[in-house]
Amino acid sequence: MQQLVRKFRGKRIAVWGDLILDEYITTCAARVSREAPVLITEFESDDFRLGGAGNVAANIRALGGEPHPIGFVGRDQSGDILRDVLSRSGIPDDGLLAVKDFITPRKTRILSGDQHTRRQQVLRIDRLNRSPLPEQHHANLLDQLEKVLKDSSFLVISDYLCCSVREKDYHSARKRFDFPPVAVDSRRHLRSFPDVRIATPNLTELQRIFPATEFNREADFIGAAIDLHREINSDGLLLKRGDEGMVLLESSRPPTRIGIYGPLEIVDVTGAGDTVIALLSLGLASGADMLACARLAAVAAGLTVMKAGAATVTPDELIHALSTGTLP
Repeated sequence: MQQLVRKFRGKRIAVWGDLILDEYITTCAARVSREAPVLITEFESDDFRLGGAGNVAANIRALGGEPHPIGFVGRDQSGDILRDVLSRSGIPDDGLLAVKDFITPRKTRILSGDQHTRRQQVLRIDRLNRSPLPEQHHANLLDQLEKVLKDSSFLVISDYLCCSVREKDYHSARKRFDFPPVAVDSRRHLRSFPDVRIATPNLTELQRIFPATEFNREADFIGAAIDLHREINSDGLLLKRGDEGMVLLESSRPPTRIGIYGPLEIVDVTGAGDTVIALLSLGLASGADMLACARLAAVAAGLTVMKAGAATVTPDELIHALSTGTLP
């Protein structure tokens, strides 16, 4: 496992998806307003991080890989900040297509608490693009994708908002040019991406795909995952089950249950799925088998959820965990 982590360095991974600017405004709770029954907080700091497909790219970069994101970005303040965060993270932005009337997705989290306590999230404000883009923009984005894939050993599809990745564009691209192996994480449209190396749905997404299933027993979840695995014709499917771990489905073996790594008292689950798919792509691109990648992804996710906000994990952290802990 430690040798596998060292092989991540230099692996070029394309990340096609919705890049989101995550903003964290930290405040200190001061008092209750006399104007209305609301909390007054005093501003302390403002921090910007990469969210969505950007967080996938950040995790790949932190693990030693070379991510290359492809997606839309607005010609707005949020777009400028996102590009700056990418630059400071050592991630190229030449695969991004700047669109004048596109609103760069931005999620603002307000954190507050007493002066000597850990800040808790009290409010989230989302700014999302709701208007469809002209077809020419999607055609131009596919041109960007083709350029990036020529030198990429793996492709991650990170479909958060159905803006940068559409079903018809995926099928059109696969007909037009060669694809490397693909890992896909789609919030609502997983069925739209067949014939991939691995897919990573969570329980909520699985319930949305099979609304007629009651999911009263564990066998219901496993059965639905097996059906989805066959339907999208993927080599593997990694079902994320929160604090119950994960289940790996492969055509060649029975479902394999993978436990969690670390304590149950987690800090923040934001972006843990991004860490999982980032590690899977690097591991598979490095020639490891799917089960080894999934077990290592569980360790990485366990380290990430012990950090606040969308976070990443480094090779040194992974190697230390592997040398001191027990694999799930």
